[in-house]
Amino acid sequence: MGQESWGRRVWRLIYPGLTYFGVCFIVEAIAAVFIAMSTLPGYSPNNLNNQMEIINEMMNRTLSVALELQVLAAAISLPVLMLYYRMDRKADLKKGSVRRFASVPSWQYLLIVVLGVATCLAGNNLITASGLYNVSDTYDAISEIMYGGKLALEFIGLGVIIPIVEELIFRGLIYRRLREYLNIGPAAVLCSLIFAFYHGNLVQGVYAFCLGLLFIYTYERFHNMLAPILFHMAANLFSVAVSELGFLDNMYRSAGKFWGGTVISCLVLILMVYLIERHVHSEEIAVKDSENAAAGDSGETGQE
Repeated sequence: MGQESWGRRVWRLIYPGLTYFGVCFIVEAIAAVFIAMSTLPGYSPNNLNNQMEIINEMMNRTLSVALELQVLAAAISLPVLMLYYRMDRKADLKKGSVRRFASVPSWQYLLIVVLGVATCLAGNNLITASGLYNVSDTYDAISEIMYGGKLALEFIGLGVIIPIVEELIFRGLIYRRLREYLNIGPAAVLCSLIFAFYHGNLVQGVYAFCLGLLFIYTYERFHNMLAPILFHMAANLFSVAVSELGFLDNMYRSAGKFWGGTVISCLVLILMVYLIERHVHSEEIAVKDSENAAAGDSGETGQE
């Protein structure tokens, strides 16, 4: 990698995200055409008032299916991103830099699920207490779109498909490529900053930066992509459940319950990190070249 130009390095870091944004743009553009075709026949665009009505109607119809379009774009992008990830693994194999790690016991992944739930609750409560929600109109608009009452779509899209896509982009591709150029600390911070800016508003940016660091932490402890994906899924699924099912609404009705829930979730978060530090040991194992090649071709998640 010493001979690789800076332009090439930057391009390797940005094109996974550009691919996803490109698919989103195409999906939204096609949807806009169909929405326009279904909207225009109902209006006579001969005066300014009608033109404004047409524009407002088209915007409202587009916003009403924004979540569907995002989930569709993520589903379309997924096989392309998996191809990029597989290509990286094959490139590592050719360079002789493929590493393989021992699998950890299945029960240890439960620590990640609990960590995801605790991090979601603690992070959202701390941001609420900080007052950041009050300074970001963009966040309010996004929340209305994402949590619009389409429960099944939110659980499948926000809770499963989008976490897989985002983890492939940011941890599976961008972070792994940053590690070719930087040590763990700078690579983790830079990747998390990119992840924060990707969310496009202050509230989600702060939350995403902290989550991004924890995603990378679990990736480095478990040495596979399943760990941050499970973490991301657990956090998002819990967020959807809290927003749509309202089972924690009572906690937000009194300061005592709010701060009690916040302290408990922070303590659980710390406990999960402690247990991961204590019990999760994914040791690097030596493999023969032939076995290494087979693992590289299979795209095995236990491999670095």
